[in-house]
Amino acid sequence: MIRLEGVTKAYRTTVGDHVVLDRIDADFPEAVSIGVLGRNGAGKSTLLRILGGAEQPDAGKVTRSGRVSWPIGFAGGFNSSLTGEENCRFVARIYDADLDEVIESTRAFADIGAYFRMPVRTYSSGMRARLAFGLSMAIDFDTYLVDEVTAVGDT
Repeated sequence: MIRLEGVTKAYRTTVGDHVVLDRIDADFPEAVSIGVLGRNGAGKSTLLRILGGAEQPDAGKVTRSGRVSWPIGFAGGFNSSLTGEENCRFVARIYDADLDEVIESTRAFADIGAYFRMPVRTYSSGMRARLAFGLSMAIDFDTYLVDEVTAVGDT
């Protein structure tokens, strides 16, 4: 469960503050899927960062129970000098997850063959996306946050 109480978030721009979230009250219960729709720049990604704890509101309170994921499929957190397997091992340790299960689950999903043991900097964008999505799903979270994931992989 995640609860927002009076959450406000604004960003400074050259023409003044741009309020993205204005005194938002919301409950996101467990065991349900919720979609947030809006035009570009409406604050959807900001809301997810606040829900996940990556960003703090300017005002208001966020209460989280259980483990909340990072945005599913986010590949920006990989250390490009480490292999895919080493990145999985690192993340699994942070979340106190079973190393072997996380590595094997991610390896199977990513389906990148020998690249799994090569530095992430050698991956195509599709390979990075599959690794990121597989790793996201290999960690057991109570709440999964998804931001604009429409496809995983090369076409």
